[in-house]
Amino acid sequence: MLPAPSVWPLPRRGSVLLALVLTLLFLGAGPGMAQAADGYKYWNYFHVTDGKYAFATTGPAAYTPKDGSVEAYRYGLSSTAAGIAPRTAATTYTVDDICKASPAAGSGQKRVGVLIDYGTSADAARGETPAEPQAACAVVPAGANGQQVLDAVADVRLDKQLLCGIDGYPVKTCSVTVKNPPAGTKEQPVAFKVPAKPSADDTSSTTSDSDGGFSWPLALALGAVVVIGGGAVALSRRNRSA
Repeated sequence: MLPAPSVWPLPRRGSVLLALVLTLLFLGAGPGMAQAADGYKYWNYFHVTDGKYAFATTGPAAYTPKDGSVEAYRYGLSSTAAGIAPRTAATTYTVDDICKASPAAGSGQKRVGVLIDYGTSADAARGETPAEPQAACAVVPAGANGQQVLDAVADVRLDKQLLCGIDGYPVKTCSVTVKNPPAGTKEQPVAFKVPAKPSADDTSSTTSDSDGGFSWPLALALGAVVVIGGGAVALSRRNRSA
């Protein structure tokens, strides 16, 4: 069975691709066609709903996450309509876990947690290495859609409105077709890197100037005063001698 890729374009083209996928699903279900369905390597897109991953039926630009929700992305080979989910349980990271180091949402804003799983080396293109899975907190306007949420925490590469790359991965491809894909195997959970709160050492370094450290801005300001004052004295002496 073919997946419904999360690289859906915006709604105006979604109906055409949906019809194509449904047609291929019908053909693939016929007798003797067990190997007709292809697999795809792409960025699978999920919403975390009721503690479970729900495979997105639209692209992120056509969906508006709620305040306090979690969105999830996983790059990898999928040959089912359920997609391939991130390698962690949907209940492992809540928005409070992900956003503990981020400021609270202000008026007209929302906080959305984002899980990004770059997949395994087996799914990587030749010469590419997937980054370690990470979590990120997006503090965005209340009306921001999924695309804008992702843009707030990662560098996104699009091709004709299709989500192709996150943080430069993969480098060039968008959705790679795999003929006769192997059966999926059970994967072990992995840890996601969660943003950490600034340590006391980090905050002290920003206040070193007020604690007796040398202040370059102050030195520059004093230098400017000296130059201006010197110019004024020179001008006064010239006027007297005139």
